[in-house]
Amino acid sequence: MNEKPQSRLPLSIRIGWGLGAVGSTIFLFSKSLILRFMTDELGVAAAAAGFLFAISKIYDAATDPVIGIISDKTDSRWGRRRPYLLAGALLCATTFVLLFTVPDIQSSRNILIYMGALLLLFATAYTLFNVAHVAMPVEMTSNYQERSELFAYRAGAIGLGSILGGFLGPLIIAAYGGGRTGHEVMSWVLGTMVFVAMTGCFWMTRRAPFRQKQTTIRYSLAEQLTTALSNRPYLILMIVKVFLLVTATMNSGTAAYFTSKIMNLSDRWLGIYFLCYGLALLLSQPVWLRVVRTFGKRRTYIATALCYALVAMSWTLADQNEHLALFVLRAIGIGWMTGAVMLATQSMLPETIDYDYRRTGLTREGLFTGFYTTVEKLGVATGVAITGIVLGTMGYVASTGGEVVTQPASAIKGIYLCFGVIPAVLITVSCLVVSMYNLDEQKLNTTQRITPGSG
Repeated sequence: MNEKPQSRLPLSIRIGWGLGAVGSTIFLFSKSLILRFMTDELGVAAAAAGFLFAISKIYDAATDPVIGIISDKTDSRWGRRRPYLLAGALLCATTFVLLFTVPDIQSSRNILIYMGALLLLFATAYTLFNVAHVAMPVEMTSNYQERSELFAYRAGAIGLGSILGGFLGPLIIAAYGGGRTGHEVMSWVLGTMVFVAMTGCFWMTRRAPFRQKQTTIRYSLAEQLTTALSNRPYLILMIVKVFLLVTATMNSGTAAYFTSKIMNLSDRWLGIYFLCYGLALLLSQPVWLRVVRTFGKRRTYIATALCYALVAMSWTLADQNEHLALFVLRAIGIGWMTGAVMLATQSMLPETIDYDYRRTGLTREGLFTGFYTTVEKLGVATGVAITGIVLGTMGYVASTGGEVVTQPASAIKGIYLCFGVIPAVLITVSCLVVSMYNLDEQKLNTTQRITPGSG
């Protein structure tokens, strides 16, 4: 056993664990570029592209609990989670490159099959790394405040990954003339960064504490699900994450359309949007960590989510004649508020899992994390599907080879809906749900820890 739950983690381990989120964020951020690459370079209809994304995410969601349970049962000198960090790093980097180096396939049916298969591989790669990565903090420390600090490092890393994926990616595409060539060069540069960040996480967490399996009592999956569903704070968090992920996915997934079709800006400005967003998210973490400690995670979430909704709704006022300073300010506002809601919800996860451990004595971080990431991906799938369906229903015209087409007024309204209106409504509704979350430090510390099977 390599568990030292009360010791303060060295800075190198905290930075190393957070580093993994740089790679996974670059990887995940590519989804907005993939969607536009499919519709504007490969000639895939928006509704069909959204459908392929949704299918891949449903598959992804189904595999998350399986990977989580497998990691719970893994026995290695590297711990239960770290082997999957290395496997995920290799597959993520490879898939990233393949998604943007598509051969010249003439048949629309074959291109759908080809991209569908790659999206399934994309989903598998992300699951391998992310489920193991998110499960680690529950084992690394049992200190309530230090877990919040860990997730502040992760949120900061997500901000950095957003800059690299959201700013550098479009910049490289534009620098190499756009089209397939620009996307291919971008994939090699960012794919290398994904690999370096993820393998760096694997290496720098080699001395991190971990838990080994602490009971030989066997429970069926149905029994584990039953007890998991009795964890009310966890269930509330899952519902909140659905709303939050649909919101974030629709906003980031429509950004490429909004900058080019509404603002009439080049991909360089798409990069500037994500640069401002990522910097704001990154720099906000020390502030939000102090706010969370003072006012609590629930209150922080509600206040900042409502501010996010106001900023998101204000995008309906933007057009190609708007001063670019307002464009930049809105991007900063979205990133700053995202930093708060992300820190609050992500740091809730380990405390809900620890709450389960105290109630049952079972070390099943992978199971809970697997269902958590399943819910995340269902949220992402729903967000992408809604985006594709709304754009398709409202008449968005697909093209090939970057061909310039004039979009109908209905399609322009669809972009406004997906980028501002729907996200604002959804995140407002999430505030009503999170208001029911009642697991704080005092309640967690007074929950009696029991031995498995004693009940």
